[in-house]
Amino acid sequence: MAKRKRKKRGWLRTLIFFILFPLIVWLIAFLVWFYWRDLSALWNKKSAPVDAPARSREHDETRPAKRPPEKILDEDRKKLEEILKRRS
Repeated sequence: MAKRKRKKRGWLRTLIFFILFPLIVWLIAFLVWFYWRDLSALWNKKSAPVDAPARSREHDETRPAKRPPEKILDEDRKKLEEILKRRS
């Protein structure tokens, strides 16, 4: 029975394979790690609740932002006024 001839690989080709293959695997692993949330969102799509109304941006932009009134005690206000008087 005749033996099959094995194709010889060059040492440079083998060296490049052993260097590039791990780098490519690490690059793919890094990209999967970096974009994991986006990728997992593709697999775990959750539908929005049907009964929840969609909010429009136009409505939000027309309404002014409500800020709570600032509550500064009289003692603190007097201290701040004294500091400002000293500086000027």
